[in-house]
Amino acid sequence: MRLGFIVNPLAGAGGPLALKGSDGLGLNAAAGWAAARAALALKGLIGTGAHLLTGSGAMGADIAIAAGFAPDIVHRPQGPSTGADTTACVEACLAAGAQLIIFVGGDGTARDVLAAAPDVPVLGVPAGVKMHSSVFATSPGAAAAMLGKAMCGPLIDMVDAEVIDRDADGTIRLHGTVKVLSHPARQAAKAARADADAALAGAIAEDAAMVRAAPLCLIGPGLTMHRLKMALAGKGTMLGVDVFAHGALLIENATHAQLLALPGGALLLLGVVGGQGFLLGRGNQQLGPDVLARVQWPPIIIASAAKLAALPRPALLVDTGDAALDARLAGFVQVRTGPRQAMMMRIDAA
Repeated sequence: MRLGFIVNPLAGAGGPLALKGSDGLGLNAAAGWAAARAALALKGLIGTGAHLLTGSGAMGADIAIAAGFAPDIVHRPQGPSTGADTTACVEACLAAGAQLIIFVGGDGTARDVLAAAPDVPVLGVPAGVKMHSSVFATSPGAAAAMLGKAMCGPLIDMVDAEVIDRDADGTIRLHGTVKVLSHPARQAAKAARADADAALAGAIAEDAAMVRAAPLCLIGPGLTMHRLKMALAGKGTMLGVDVFAHGALLIENATHAQLLALPGGALLLLGVVGGQGFLLGRGNQQLGPDVLARVQWPPIIIASAAKLAALPRPALLVDTGDAALDARLAGFVQVRTGPRQAMMMRIDAA
């Protein structure tokens, strides 16, 4: 089977820097995040006889060769690869007979893949900052399992999946659909509707009082968390991690380095990505494993009962980039759904 394999080497680099994407960053900012996740996904193809078609260097060839493959290089960027190179590489893979396109990146990369109008299924390996689209496996390990099944097992059904990205003004926009492998390990699209649940407002009010009494709190991204930030300080970022001291905003849109420099023992408050169930690893990569080791665990989680009931599986997902940590975080936690109300939910590695 001939497979296209395209890596955005900058994917995810903006997460620790509290950016909403990685556009404009240099390769030195990426620190190998996308390459490491690409290598994990390729493990599902080892020994299957898959033949890879890819771009030169960091676009895929280096990673494929290191994994033991002998890929055909079908595209060579003139410098550091761009979104146009991703589109051109997908087109070259299709022209060379690719039967499946594997790409490593985030929602911006998915848009670049969509621009090539692939007429074969695609599979996204999550390595970006946001990843609202439903074209991604839940983790690189899940992508490896899906690829192994596709190559060695019975045929997997194909379904249409949305390519979704957040515009510069914060608007979540549907850009189109592509065919993907139908599998439980594929994530759902992010739900974009606002949650005006009155019970949730009560939970936010209760937790605002608790944050005001705490010397240090980290509050994650999302609409629910933004409502909490507004209740506390009348400001705060919806798309980043903010730091509060006794209810006062101390650092807005904190970077990984700023979070790591804080004293240990801070409270951590998180929301849940609607439609997907992600708790960590989607839009909050500032909270790296080293930061998580310094905060109180479990976190305080707030989500409406309706959002939890609508999740595609009854679990909260974590994808920190550290498989051992993801396994250690697994277990049951309370999710606050209203004043003095909570539901027990299981945390699973994605």
